Amino acid sequence: MIHDILFTLFSSNPDLPIENFTIPEVAASFLHPGEIKILEDLIRIANQYKELKKFIHQYGTQSAGLLKPKQQKPSEEPLAQGLYLQAFADGLDLAVKSYRDLIVQLEANYLKRPNLSLIFIYHQVSQYQALFGFLLRLVGGIVTQRIHGCALLQYLQQHCLHGDERNYEAVKLIQNSVYAIFIKQLFGWLLHGKFVDQFDEFFIQHVEPVRTVGSINDGHARSGGGGAVGLVSNTGGTGTQVSVSSFSDNTSINTELWRYEIRRDVLPYYFPASWAEKVLFIGQTVLMLNCDPRDSTEKKPAAEKRTIGNEKKIVAAKESLWGDQEFEFFKKFHQLQVENNLTITKFEHIVDEIKLCVTEQMSEIAIKEADLIKQLNLIKDYYLLGRGELFSELLRQTQSLGTLFAKGITDASSRDLNRAFQLAANSVNITEDIDQFSFVVPPKEEVDSFCYETKGILSYITLKYKVKWPLHLLFSPKTLDKYNDMFRFLLRIRKIQYDIHQVWSFQRERKIKKNSELLQFRNKLMFLVDNLQYYLQVDVLESQFSILMGAIEETRDFEKIQRAHTLFQVNVLSLCFLLSNTTENEMSTTGFIQVNENPVLVVLDRLLGLVDKFCSFCNNCKDPMTKIERQEFSGYEQAFNNHVDSLFKLLIGLKAGASSAPLSQLLLRLDFNYWFSNNTQTSFN
Repeated sequence: MIHDILFTLFSSNPDLPIENFTIPEVAASFLHPGEIKILEDLIRIANQYKELKKFIHQYGTQSAGLLKPKQQKPSEEPLAQGLYLQAFADGLDLAVKSYRDLIVQLEANYLKRPNLSLIFIYHQVSQYQALFGFLLRLVGGIVTQRIHGCALLQYLQQHCLHGDERNYEAVKLIQNSVYAIFIKQLFGWLLHGKFVDQFDEFFIQHVEPVRTVGSINDGHARSGGGGAVGLVSNTGGTGTQVSVSSFSDNTSINTELWRYEIRRDVLPYYFPASWAEKVLFIGQTVLMLNCDPRDSTEKKPAAEKRTIGNEKKIVAAKESLWGDQEFEFFKKFHQLQVENNLTITKFEHIVDEIKLCVTEQMSEIAIKEADLIKQLNLIKDYYLLGRGELFSELLRQTQSLGTLFAKGITDASSRDLNRAFQLAANSVNITEDIDQFSFVVPPKEEVDSFCYETKGILSYITLKYKVKWPLHLLFSPKTLDKYNDMFRFLLRIRKIQYDIHQVWSFQRERKIKKNSELLQFRNKLMFLVDNLQYYLQVDVLESQFSILMGAIEETRDFEKIQRAHTLFQVNVLSLCFLLSNTTENEMSTTGFIQVNENPVLVVLDRLLGLVDKFCSFCNNCKDPMTKIERQEFSGYEQAFNNHVDSLFKLLIGLKAGASSAPLSQLLLRLDFNYWFSNNTQTSFN
């Protein structure tokens, strides 16, 4: 019987007959009541072990290469597959290994001494009853909460600190097993810009993957890797080749690069968000550096002569990126894998060290080879209308151009705009770098324009920029979208300014004598628009751009350059009143989210719309005005006074809240002689 008990304690087979010994009719004839109680406790321990082994067999390495596990019950929903769950099951197997070793040792002792008692077996095995109960609760939490991927690290950390030393050591064994997967994925992303993640478990995810024709396993194509997970100093393979070939042009690089995002729902809480952002930034930078287009242009002839394949070129590119440091980083990551007491500080140190190496190299390429300063000046010249003569000429093109901005969107809108753009550039002798920019007029529903009342092309026009490698990290699609918001806003104001000056020329040629109030109102509109234009171009754009250039000159850290550029864009958007407060309130029956727009922008939009209407009114107005025209004109005056009063009150509130020097300059220019404040009764104290 002792041997049967030992076999039951060791085996995971649920159909062993040892429980028959506890049937009262049988046990009363052979066993003492105390032995029956001991036997019941042993069976309870054996059943705990069987439950753990069932989980290990179902999700561990023994589950035949992560094949979909069989359901034990019709109502039982298996957990999602994953490397982290597999590592957890393998760690759990290690945690119960000492129990199996004990049973084997007890069997050996029994064969030597067949007179071993039941109480001796129970004494040796009972020490695992509390451990098995703890491990079953640990497994039960994973099953009930459906924990997946990196979230397992957080779950284990919550159960790590335990008063029972045996439980603590078991959790540490499982933690080390799960951390091995995490460290391998982290190594692949930081060193090579790719990682194996077929089951969407890593805290960095590739969203909206590009599916290739004939792809068998999209997870491998998306992760950029395949095969087994492991720390390797040189990684090539099909995944990398697909990644490099997909970055054959600037558009695909900038699209693919920004598909990587941080999934904060699976990021363990003890890893700071700033650390996760560093990891994302480093991987994107490495990915960008590994996709150097110069490798395909400069090395291609020599490679063809030497018949070097794609895989060797990729390895050569990576060796040039890391050099001798790659092996040092490999050793440090390997040390993390075998570390018994992992801390956040150790992860932060190695990430900071890699970041320093990457950002220095990235800064060197961006500033010297990609000529970052020149590219930023191009952004300022075109997106921020720094070349005023070019856009003035664009607005002064033929009469058909003038109607182009007023009419609706047609299939030929993009072509007509680009033709006018080229004519304007040729007229002002701008030929260098003009090919990096072009106009596109997308469908209305694809553009969230700030020009609310304008219905023409000006509301939807988009300026495309061919980003120069490796500046895609600086000019992401979202960043370029923000620049287009600025561009549309600034171009609209420039066009309004052009139109009101055209009204001045038109009225001067007609020598209007009887509509003096019309001329005075036009002068007020010109004064307002001209000072608004000066505020935007000089007080905001020029001053903020000078701050950005100063920040770039003071550092060689590309991450700091990126941060300075982001700060520049935020400051410009804020001072141009283009930032809005979005609040996700309760969804209405229509399903839309309520958006609170910047109130200053709303008032400015109404003022600009008023100037638009007034310009059209002046072109058709008689001298003197008719009664109907005078009534319409009075409506313009009243609306203007109301809008200006609202605008000044809002600007005064913003100035008091933010103590902004540019806003103070705007208020000073608009109300230099207190004319507006005296007429609108707005206090400027």
